[in-house]
This record gives sequence, structure tokens and C-alpha cells, in this order.
Amino acid sequence: MDDEQGSVDFPAIWGGWATLAWGLLIAAVFMATQMLVMGLYIVATHGDVSDIDIANLMEQLQFDGTVISLATIATLIFGSLAIIGIIKLKKHSDLTSYLGLTLPNKQQVRYWFTVFGVLLLLSELLSYSLVKYEPHEFMTSAYTTAEPLWLLWIAMVVAAPIFEELFFRGFLLEGFRHTFMGATGAVLLTSLLWAVIHTQYDLYYIITIFVMGGVLGMARAQTGSVILPIGLHAFVNGLATLQTGYFV
Repeated sequence: MDDEQGSVDFPAIWGGWATLAWGLLIAAVFMATQMLVMGLYIVATHGDVSDIDIANLMEQLQFDGTVISLATIATLIFGSLAIIGIIKLKKHSDLTSYLGLTLPNKQQVRYWFTVFGVLLLLSELLSYSLVKYEPHEFMTSAYTTAEPLWLLWIAMVVAAPIFEELFFRGFLLEGFRHTFMGATGAVLLTSLLWAVIHTQYDLYYIITIFVMGGVLGMARAQTGSVILPIGLHAFVNGLATLQTGYFV
């Protein structure tokens, strides 16, 4: 038996090291998709440009709402396919149980949305006390440059939550929690990894994202459903986008 577990009677899970290795591959797919979309966008809008111009344009387009939207939606497609394919490679694996593709009950939904709502309220109060009540520059830039604007909404409220939750709270958390780390360690590790990929934000927002990731991870671990974290993630992204639109 490879890694840790797997039998005909119990759906198999990739072990800790395999989860890490496959996770790096999925991250590579994420990066490659982002670069590909950006490259195609440059070709479509600027034609044939020099290598120096391409480098400069890529740096500028990191905050372009249209590129962000297209790249995020493309990542949902290719990243999710990569996750599904990797799970299917594991003999006796079950996609539904592996990723937690089950609906939470009403009581769980009410409880975790209440917890998340309180967390968001506390975060807003802290933001106001630190004079951080305006949207981050990244969100403002994305909102004002997105054409069409509805594409950004789809990217932020649908595409990003689905892919990120399938990856972090679905694939990674499930693999890590069956190691010596247990559920608590897996929640903390995936929250940290999720936070550090948001390099477009400053330290305050990264810490906030880490805390939110902890709540999302606990919701996944306690309910067994990744649908619930997707809903919570979509909720906070929707509020952030709405807040950005208000200030803009």
C-alpha cells in the first residue's frame, strides 16, 4: 500500500508527501495558466512586441481587471481539471468524498455564516481603527480597468472561490489531515499557504486572509463539505467587490 491509506472498502487519499508534490504541480498549472492568458492578451491587444516590452506589459497587467478576470476563469477550468485528474489517478479514490462535494445542512449553513459574519464585522472594525477603510489598491485597480465589469464579478464571486476552495480546503486539506498533522495542522497549513499566495496585498490583509482561511478550513473539517467554504468565500469576495464599487 503506498503512502498512507487506500483500500477497496475505504476511498484512497494521497499521502502527505504525495499531496505536497501534486499540490506543487497544481500550483505550476495555476502559474502557467496565468502567464498564458497574459501572453495571449498581450498578443491580442498589442501585436508583436519585444521581450523587454512584454516584461513591462506583464508587470503592468498584474493589476488589470480584464486580464485578472480572464486568468481567474481560465485557472478555474484548467486548475480544477488538474485536481480531478490527480485524484482519479489514485486507485480506489472517490471524487465526492475526497473533495467534500456534499451539501451542508441548514443548521451548518446558518452557524458558519454567522461565525463568518462576526469575523468580517470584527475585521471591518479593526480596519477602521487602523484607517484601512478604503479598498486595497489591487481591488480598486481591477475594478476600474475591468471590461466588461460583469466578467470581474464572475471571476471574483464564482471562479476564484471554487478553484481556491477545491485546491486548498478540498485537495490539500484532505491529504494533509490524514498525516501526523491531523485536522488542526492541516487547517493551519492550508490557511498559511492560501494567505501567502495573495502577494498583491500588504501584511495586514495577508494576516486577515490567514484568519479567514482558518475559519474556512474549520468549516470544511467539521462539516465534511467544501461547498460551504465555497459559499463563504464567494460571500466575502462579493462584499469586497461591492465595497470597491461603492468607493470607486
